[in-house]
Amino acid sequence: MNQDLTINHRKFGAAGKRAYRIDEACHCLGIGRTSLYALVKSGELKLIKIAGRSLVPASEIERLTSVDDAA
Repeated sequence: MNQDLTINHRKFGAAGKRAYRIDEACHCLGIGRTSLYALVKSGELKLIKIAGRSLVPASEIERLTSVDDAA
């Protein structure tokens, strides 16, 4: 597995990576699969299914990791 995963557009080109496999999303977020699925179950993180695969949209990772200035 690529140890340099990032949601930074510079890493994946101008268009950026639009969705991540579960293992990639876990790496980006620094959490395990169980924690990721707990976030999904609680409604804090949404998955999409493409060709039978569960993927995490990049927008969901960005939303989850963004800093809310109002808080």
